[in-house]
Amino acid sequence: MQVIVESARSLADYIKSLDELSLTHKRRDSGYTHMGALFTDIILQAGLNYKSVVKPRVEKVMLDFPEAKNLDSLKDAIKTHSLEKVLNWKHSVKLDRFNDLMNFCSERNINSCVDLTSFLSHKDNRILFLSVKGLGPKTLDYTMKLLNFDTIAVDRHIIGFMESAGLNHINYNNTKRTVEFAADLLNVSRSSLDETIWYYMSSKNVVTTKDTQLKIEF
Repeated sequence: MQVIVESARSLADYIKSLDELSLTHKRRDSGYTHMGALFTDIILQAGLNYKSVVKPRVEKVMLDFPEAKNLDSLKDAIKTHSLEKVLNWKHSVKLDRFNDLMNFCSERNINSCVDLTSFLSHKDNRILFLSVKGLGPKTLDYTMKLLNFDTIAVDRHIIGFMESAGLNHINYNNTKRTVEFAADLLNVSRSSLDETIWYYMSSKNVVTTKDTQLKIEF
């Protein structure tokens, strides 16, 4: 615990030393209200470029299938048009994962973003969420961020930023807690610090090493 606190202080000091880093950036104004767009974002984000691959597909789902705001209507759209066409995606791994997530929610009567937000408000349910094949702690935190929970989703940008501050990425939970405590020390929300680091690292086109990327748990 003491090591994490010391690392958080070092990270906070590093952040304050960066004149070009602003703590006001946010990727979204509010949480999702469209299940089709939410699931598209959740499933496609892992390992893909957000700006060029994920975001256009998320926006297309909202534009082409505005009725797919709840799970039942999303299923109807998929039944009519096929999941491949809804997502504009062909690779089976992510398509299977999308279906698995829909089934998970359907089995628990989660029909809307509000329902999923309520579900994930309980710690035991967050553990259940991780039972969906291919969804790990990073995807769980990312999903919660999309639903306006104040949390950190540790990705390659967070890890790269930690490394640039001279701090080691030991494991997912250690890095998450370090960044969370740094946000607390800076008196900013955890999600806003997450967004700030994402924008900062994206603007610099920073790429982490192959070995580092292998340590990320989606």
